Amino acid sequence: MFYKNIRIEYEDMISTIVIDRPGRMNALDSETRSEMISAFGEIEKDNTIRAVIITGAGTVFSAGADLSDSKEEITEDLLRSDLEESFHVIAKAIRNSRKIFISAVNGIAAGAGISIALLCDLVFASKDARFILAFQGIGLAPDTGLSYILARLSGGRFSKYLITGGEFSAEYASQAGILELSDDPLSKAREVARSIADGPFLAYSTAKSFLNYSLFGDLEEFLKIEARDQSKLASSHDFKEGVRAFREKRKPKFRGN
Repeated sequence: MFYKNIRIEYEDMISTIVIDRPGRMNALDSETRSEMISAFGEIEKDNTIRAVIITGAGTVFSAGADLSDSKEEITEDLLRSDLEESFHVIAKAIRNSRKIFISAVNGIAAGAGISIALLCDLVFASKDARFILAFQGIGLAPDTGLSYILARLSGGRFSKYLITGGEFSAEYASQAGILELSDDPLSKAREVARSIADGPFLAYSTAKSFLNYSLFGDLEEFLKIEARDQSKLASSHDFKEGVRAFREKRKPKFRGN
């Protein structure tokens, strides 16, 4: 199948998905999200694939949702449908897959880009990688399961970022035990993917299912609550002002409502 915004590379039981919009910092517009969902479905049906690598083209993993995707007003219904029909579908495809997913974070990961990276079973990041929680900057809370993921993987170490935004370094994330640093994360991901492909895959896949049950057993319920409450923020002044300010390239004037 032809894809415009992503590339899929196959190599002997390993598939690599490259988010390929470097001119837009690999931002996830609706078309890119749709292509990723299609690619995940294609890969899941292929019984020869055992490991899946996700990375970004160029020097950025992904800037998250693309706010320039549409000039129309982002309503509560639109935000909720975006979450339920694309971002959450991507999240569940990664966690529910019997394949082993590995992310190679080669630079900035922002917003939902962080979620996608950390939803993977194994995460490798360059030492200068940065994770930017951009949600609060437009009057939203973190989504695509990010609060759930960080809380489950590291307790309260990321509470400050989840509540007020900001950014954390790959070094900090490594110290928290949620990723492994590498001078070349893509090469490291490929090395580990090869080990998985050549190893006892059924055991690896079963171990993933145990981990899902232990750590992510109620992810589905969390995503329902996230979609409900996040979408309500679309009606707030601060979200509307945040989006306008982003598009107009100025600092937002938040009112707290």
